[in-house]
Amino acid sequence: MNRIFKWLSLFLIFLVAAYMLAEWKMKNEIISFLERKVPSHIDFSYDKITINLIKGNIAFEEVAVVSLGKQTSSCEIKVDANKLSIKGFSYWKVLFQKAIFIKSLTLTKPHLNFKTCPKNVDEDTANKNNPIKLLKEIFVEELIFEGGIVEVWDDEEEVELIAVNEINLSLKEVATNPKTIAKYIPFTFSEYYIEIQNFSAPLGEFEKLQMQSMVMNNATIDITNFSLFTKYSKTVLSEKISYQRDHTNFSVPSIKVENHNYLVSKDSLLINFKELALNTPKLKVYRDKSKLEDFRNKPLYGKLLQKLPFKVAIDSIFIKNGAIVYEENIPNNAPAGALSFEDLNASISNLSNQKNTQDLVKIGLTAKLMNTAKFHLNWQFDVYDPNSTFLISGGLSNLNTSSLNDFLVPNLRTQTTGTIDQLYFTISGNEHNSKGDIKMSYEDFKFEVLNKERNGVKKVLSFIGNLFVNDGSKTDEDGYRYGEISAERVKNKSFFNYLWINIEDGLLSVLTGNGKKE
Repeated sequence: MNRIFKWLSLFLIFLVAAYMLAEWKMKNEIISFLERKVPSHIDFSYDKITINLIKGNIAFEEVAVVSLGKQTSSCEIKVDANKLSIKGFSYWKVLFQKAIFIKSLTLTKPHLNFKTCPKNVDEDTANKNNPIKLLKEIFVEELIFEGGIVEVWDDEEEVELIAVNEINLSLKEVATNPKTIAKYIPFTFSEYYIEIQNFSAPLGEFEKLQMQSMVMNNATIDITNFSLFTKYSKTVLSEKISYQRDHTNFSVPSIKVENHNYLVSKDSLLINFKELALNTPKLKVYRDKSKLEDFRNKPLYGKLLQKLPFKVAIDSIFIKNGAIVYEENIPNNAPAGALSFEDLNASISNLSNQKNTQDLVKIGLTAKLMNTAKFHLNWQFDVYDPNSTFLISGGLSNLNTSSLNDFLVPNLRTQTTGTIDQLYFTISGNEHNSKGDIKMSYEDFKFEVLNKERNGVKKVLSFIGNLFVNDGSKTDEDGYRYGEISAERVKNKSFFNYLWINIEDGLLSVLTGNGKKE
């Protein structure tokens, strides 16, 4: 019995020693492999490596990776992680199928730092200098980032282009091979889950984009507290600019995307959403009109969509319970005048800049003007129409015109009284000019021209003006007066200025013309 126990003990000691020797040998093989196979432009270091041969597990602690040389849009990539864990490494597939198979690869608390390339670096040449050569297929059942941080800097590391305070990521069935590794996206995957906390990115010199959180999977995207805003206060912005520029604050508490997918073809990205919903968005725009006017041409929305650096196709967009406030500050002592739309609901269909699409972009919205009058608008255009033609129809009801005086008095030195009961218009046009028709029923409409101080009425001008304005009594049997619209676009101003001068021309035609339907 003692003899059997002795031999059994020796056998167990031999097994343990053999296992430890094999583990030591495997550890040295991994270290040697990394020294031989990691490209010269990549520096890979770690504090400690542990191996479990039975389970096929490998763990690197305090990992640091630095990649120098052009990789996609970055010239330097740094990755630090508390731990890099590989589980379920298949020796069978490496030895007999010439492939690398891993059940899971986890980066714990990774800190990813990217530095973009200088503008004088040629992208094609730089990519050829450091090609990634892969001899085996690689398959990972699940790739996991736990509690990561992402930073993207400009080439001088002075401006932070993207910052993510926390990212958690899971990719299923990740695979690559010698051909795939050279593509725009160097790997494939099936299911994915991404959670981002506190994302921020500057949008040029004056604006910034922020998101409190984003959760994204194969089917949906959920974003909370999205905001796009001018980085400076109104006063500071006015000090920094020579030409007029909008001070903007756009916020959306909740954004939801349904059925999204992405395609890459010839280094071009296509973004496709089935449905995009914005809940209670608010847009505040302020413009300091004391600054010089910018006379550069502003393209209409179709041409702006054409110029996007990627392709987009969104079947439906829904805006629920939104609000818009537009404010202008004229160089005088009067307070800034504001124009507002509340309870704004809108739907946009077929928003796409793909050339093969045959569908028009269609927009429909309803809102309350100055929180009182009901306003509706229908708008359609063809993105690739060479003349940027469009068709707009809309209407307004129950407007007490005195509610507009907060905007008219400081900006146009005009104040009005009276009520617009119903107003309907249709406008067709292009990037140069437009025409249309309008009908309106109203009561006791009058306007007064104010002096420069906005505290008194220029009675002579007001009297002369009102002589030519019909008070709304001479109408057809339905109570309407009719007018025609004809306008030329001011090409350095926005589309909404174009819309306004069309409606303005129609209003003057109704008020001062014969009021009859042609």
